[in-house]
Amino acid sequence: MEITRENEHPIEGENHGGMAPFLMSEEEKRRSEKEAAAVFADQTEIPTANAVNQAEYEPSDKKKKCNVGRLIFDILMAAAVITLFILHFCGGKDKTPVAEVDPALAGNGDIVYVNIDSINNNYEMVSLLTDSIDAEKQKQTVLFQNRQKALENKLANYQRNMQSGQLTQQQAMYAEQNLQQESAQLQNDYQSALESLEARYTAALSQIADSLKAACTRVNKKHNASFVITYGAGSQLIIADPTKDITQEVLDDLNKPFGKKKKGGK
Repeated sequence: MEITRENEHPIEGENHGGMAPFLMSEEEKRRSEKEAAAVFADQTEIPTANAVNQAEYEPSDKKKKCNVGRLIFDILMAAAVITLFILHFCGGKDKTPVAEVDPALAGNGDIVYVNIDSINNNYEMVSLLTDSIDAEKQKQTVLFQNRQKALENKLANYQRNMQSGQLTQQQAMYAEQNLQQESAQLQNDYQSALESLEARYTAALSQIADSLKAACTRVNKKHNASFVITYGAGSQLIIADPTKDITQEVLDDLNKPFGKKKKGGK
């Protein structure tokens, strides 16, 4: 029979060559528990195929940052190459088609001019169009003056009847409504007449401008000038070469349909 002394080390038990748990120090217990947990984790956590693939192909945070930086760098380099390619082959080239000018239509470099005041004063169409519009304007002016005067007379009559007490409250209200309606109608009609006259003036000016341009084009065929300009009172043209004045020629062309020739004053 073996006797064990108090301070002797215990004999090895049947714990597969390990120390008995109740005889381990606290530090050895913690180390043993950690090793057992690690072994258990290795034996129980079996990675799936997706986990293996993810672990194999997903980089760490540092690696991700490197890959992202590399991707941005590659994109910038590709953009730079494309930009250089475009600048090399396309840069500085104006793709707007240049209209080809027929040498036969080119002018001789001269500048001729037309006195627009003479055109306005001596072109028959100007008189015909503007005289007709002016006559309509005078007619409408007289018409609206008469309507305005009639309205003023009605208003004065209404005021006299009110002051003399000849109108009841209902009659006075009815008279006021009629006067307001008539005044509003007069204003609307006057505005419509003005707009109609303005439209006629605009159409007349457009017609005169078109005919003047056509006449200048016809006259310039024999001059072959590069520029045909107009000037009048208050324009910026101060001195002009009288030999370049084609006003009379243009007037003669404009007035041909009317069978008249008028001398254009300068």
